[in-house]
Amino acid sequence: MRLRKYCTFLLVARMSFPAGGQELLPDDSKDSAANRWLNKKVIASRVLDDMDSPDHWSAFSTGAPEVVDARAAQKTTEPEHSAAEISFSREQSRNGRSSLRLRMPTRLDVPGPKNGRGWGSGGVRRQFAGEDWRQFNRLSLWIYPDCPGWQVVALELRVCNAGVEALPAPFGQEGETTVVLRNHEWNRVLWEIGNLPRDKVTRLEISSLMSGNEPEAADVLTYDFDHLELEQVDPDYIEGWEVWPGRISYSHTGYQSGATKSAIASGLKAREFQLIDQATAKAVLSKSIQTVRTHLGEFQLMDFSEIRQSGSYFLQAGDTFTRPFQIEPNVWRQTILKAINFLYAERCGMAIPGVHGICHRDWTVVHGDQRIVINGGWHDAGDLTQGLGNTGEIVYGLFSLAERLHARREDPELYERLLEEARWGLDWILKTRFGDGFRDQGSVNSRWTDGILGNSDDITSTARNTPMGNFTASAAEAIAARVLKESDPRLAAHALKLAEADWRFACAGMSATNATNELWRGNFDSDNVEHEAASVGVLASVDLWLATGKQQSYADKAVELANIIVASQERKRPNWDIPLLGFFYTGPAKDRILHYCHRGREQAPILALTRLCDAFPEHPDWMKWYSAVVLHSQYLKAVAKYTEPYGVMPASIYQADEYRTVPESRCESFRNQVTNGVPLGQGHYLRLFPVWMDYRGNFGTILPQAQALINAAHLRGDLESAALAQHQAEWIIGRNPFSQSTMYGEGSDFAPLYAPFPGNVVGALPVGLQTRGDHDVPYWPVQSTWTYKEVWVHPVARWIWLMRDLAGPALVEGQADSPVEFIPNIRNDKNILPLPIRWGEGWGEGQSVIQANPTNGQFRAMLPEGKYIVRCHAEEQERIFLPAGAYHLDLRPGQALDFEISKVSPDAGEVRIRVNARGVGSHRFNIRTDNLTLPDEQKELSLKRGSSGTVEWSGRITSMDTPWVAVVIADENSTVRKELIGAVWEH
Repeated sequence: MRLRKYCTFLLVARMSFPAGGQELLPDDSKDSAANRWLNKKVIASRVLDDMDSPDHWSAFSTGAPEVVDARAAQKTTEPEHSAAEISFSREQSRNGRSSLRLRMPTRLDVPGPKNGRGWGSGGVRRQFAGEDWRQFNRLSLWIYPDCPGWQVVALELRVCNAGVEALPAPFGQEGETTVVLRNHEWNRVLWEIGNLPRDKVTRLEISSLMSGNEPEAADVLTYDFDHLELEQVDPDYIEGWEVWPGRISYSHTGYQSGATKSAIASGLKAREFQLIDQATAKAVLSKSIQTVRTHLGEFQLMDFSEIRQSGSYFLQAGDTFTRPFQIEPNVWRQTILKAINFLYAERCGMAIPGVHGICHRDWTVVHGDQRIVINGGWHDAGDLTQGLGNTGEIVYGLFSLAERLHARREDPELYERLLEEARWGLDWILKTRFGDGFRDQGSVNSRWTDGILGNSDDITSTARNTPMGNFTASAAEAIAARVLKESDPRLAAHALKLAEADWRFACAGMSATNATNELWRGNFDSDNVEHEAASVGVLASVDLWLATGKQQSYADKAVELANIIVASQERKRPNWDIPLLGFFYTGPAKDRILHYCHRGREQAPILALTRLCDAFPEHPDWMKWYSAVVLHSQYLKAVAKYTEPYGVMPASIYQADEYRTVPESRCESFRNQVTNGVPLGQGHYLRLFPVWMDYRGNFGTILPQAQALINAAHLRGDLESAALAQHQAEWIIGRNPFSQSTMYGEGSDFAPLYAPFPGNVVGALPVGLQTRGDHDVPYWPVQSTWTYKEVWVHPVARWIWLMRDLAGPALVEGQADSPVEFIPNIRNDKNILPLPIRWGEGWGEGQSVIQANPTNGQFRAMLPEGKYIVRCHAEEQERIFLPAGAYHLDLRPGQALDFEISKVSPDAGEVRIRVNARGVGSHRFNIRTDNLTLPDEQKELSLKRGSSGTVEWSGRITSMDTPWVAVVIADENSTVRKELIGAVWEH
């Protein structure tokens, strides 16, 4: 009875959160790689099979061990047979004769595996007598699916080779591809196989997953195959750091108005490039192409950062063109909308037209004798898995961006859409907890079910109680309470109540784990480690401190957990050939360097520490938190030099002996991958891509690093870190060696992704670019398979969360009693030029002067990121405005102040810090330091108009093997500050 009541409530709850008439964005494939493949010239071809004879064809089926055992238990004296059946039919044919027909069930008449996967797969095999296919590089096949009621239809293709290099390959990803098909029509399937060993091909397999079926869909699938052919075509460029010959690597979406803007090429014959305005077809810029030599090789660089005018442009270098792209202050907005579109398509528990109906009403989590139906939230990836880690981060990112938009009074349409999607995920977090610390933290799912509780296709997970899970839920609930407080006070109050309870469960779990010395999980993939849980705990604590009216217990816990983060950082200069510091270990014991191979959380410590610095600017530990952020962002900028001119973030530092922590079957590959990295000395290597095994793709690692960079940038006022964060987004959207956008439906040449369950959806992001085997160079083959080309909510969630601090102009507000002029300092090839602002439509076209309100003296401006000269009256000051930042300036007479800081080191252990200030009136300067001892902290200075003044501090470095950091704060306003960093070994 309790369960029946709950199911009724579930239906009402789903109806109370309508999708607002939301429809999936249309899939316009004219600019896709798939469309380009269809139009490639075929140089040579050879028919492999025209489907006129059953010779060499056979049906097969495979299943999980427990499915095989269950079927064996039911066997009588009947002979073994495949679940799949083949025949030859004339009903559907491309050549007018016959086609090969496959019929197979969607499930077997045995219970589904307890691990949530399907019943296996079924299909057809075409045997070959060890044929040599090396003179051809593409397979072509026609397929007609007849799957009534199915909205997404997909098949797998697999090549087997018995030559010098065998297929299937280790980890099972090379030699297979998955295609999403249009139902009830002929599909031409093309698969470039130039990357595959094919000197002795023994068979081709075509199969479909036995993943069950929705009640509205047929339980038997039919496919017709015709005209299997080998072809020779000009191959796609799939591996290397050099740019695809004949292409220019650029950000397909475009560039924010004030951002650095560049494109990359290899082997162009032209010496100059032009940036052409699409509207007028006239060049707005002509410059020399720079030749740059980096760790990766030689490249041609086209820099057009000085162009800030909003518009649509394209690049031309000789006979090579790009497609049009945008320059505008809010250029990333369309990608945010597309990312939300993908999340909508991944919703579980409601009908998504074109994807699925109301699904998984018999998916439950159990805790003792209690049970909760857990459909809702979002399916995780190319399968149907659900998890708290991804869901919590999606909810947090959505609410976080919505909060920024609301605070700045901008883009109400996007704000409402963000709230709608965030509430959908919040509902799942709130309903999947048992109230005692145990909750659903995720379960694997790769099958459709009939929605009837208690039969053999049900999926059941077991509730768990972990600090990481409860902190993740608490943070999402707390920010929801804050954002929804005005619009939905009832839901906000409920979310806050549960956030506080989940926070207490997490804190108790942290204490219990540490008290018993229970090992935190994680080896080469740092999942659920102490440092990570502490970082999410700080975030939850600060959000609760803000949401509850600043209760001290939350502040105290945030400070306590921050000590774990700081203690986990490498702050001392190691004795390596290339010494690097500022990176993190998995915990204070510092026995394992923090790195991820798949689903990264590198943003967690920096996001936690920057939130602490913003929330508690007067705390005694403020400088300790601040310096940790400085050292880590300096580390990220240092290692990014190894991937110039792309600036994509390297993965991590690895130790040569880490292979001992992985399963024996992975040891050799792990060790080879590590030693293929950049040698740093003393058995340490910098990998540009993660060390990985089955799970490959680097978007899950570079996007969290981008978040760390942009949060550090806002704390430090650091344009270089902000530009580096932009480069991570640009890498994903096309500024990569293949010059391909990897967001489906965005930019051009985007490839079909591994999406057998949701299908190809606009806004989807794959797990990311990978490497071939043990190498450390980009690899992006045409095949579409897990995990690197698998659609996945994690990078999409990271994309949205990143945009909270990266997308859009800076908001500059303040007070002045006369017009305020903002003059951007633009660096060109020779010097810095002050240029008048020219904003795009809606941003004050042609204006460089802002008039203050004559009544209250307030002004408001939206400015592209960059360095500016701010002029009011006859006074000037230099300011840095970061993308999506918010700034307040007091430019009234006697209030304006501009200062610069510099350092002098008379000897190895002594430092002198000098402040040179301009302004009017009396001003106080406080200095805060880390690893630097000063006799006093405050200096006063009286300034007169037209002249400058100087104050100076002298001190000694405390630890000679650690960098020092100093921050000077003016007039006790912690938002008006400048920093210096130094070290003994710099001299």
